[in-house]
Amino acid sequence: MSKIVADGAPRILFAGRTAISTRFIAKACWGLLVLFVICGCDLTGKTSLMQPSLTREQRLKFALDSFSEGQCKKQWAVLWPLAREGDGEALSELAFELELGLKMPASDSDMKGDRHDANVIVIAVYGASKHPDGKRNLNYVFDPARWNKADVTVVSIRSGLISYSSIKPPPPVLMTKLKNCLSQANSPPAGDRCVAQAIELGLIPGFSEYSKAMDAVLATYRPESCIPRPW
Repeated sequence: MSKIVADGAPRILFAGRTAISTRFIAKACWGLLVLFVICGCDLTGKTSLMQPSLTREQRLKFALDSFSEGQCKKQWAVLWPLAREGDGEALSELAFELELGLKMPASDSDMKGDRHDANVIVIAVYGASKHPDGKRNLNYVFDPARWNKADVTVVSIRSGLISYSSIKPPPPVLMTKLKNCLSQANSPPAGDRCVAQAIELGLIPGFSEYSKAMDAVLATYRPESCIPRPW
């Protein structure tokens, strides 16, 4: 709308555009903040996949909103900084996305499906043990078909790096006991007891050594390292 001011010249006020401009600036700032996280860039020019630029709630929301875009490097950059600190919700979300097709970062171009699943087991067990609502991955992890084999692949840590080994499947009664433990865990002490069972069965490594080994993978993460699942 126009308004005549003291000098007689018409001036145009754009109140509506001012509001739109404010919203645009807010969205642009959010986009730049996310870009810094995804690209691993900070204002000093250093690069890292683990920039703590977003809050916990922003990371989780952004991960949920962007999973459908299939950008695996972005999802790891957003979720892993929380997951490595033992955030049960982030671990559960990461395991869930891995189950649905999120690709594993890997420097090994021969990443197999059973190796992918071995990592899902680790992350899902820790997620279920730490987050009361993180039980949605248990049916996938404890699918009997996964364990009715001559041997199964599990994650092991060697010289600080993620490695893999084959073990005989634990007896079904022990697997059921572990699943029930994780399903019922509703406190950190209860979750810790379940984790101890899983470690004793040889299914998962300790979380501290696993997270450090995953850090080593992510530190040299390349786009082509995001190996697609072979099925």
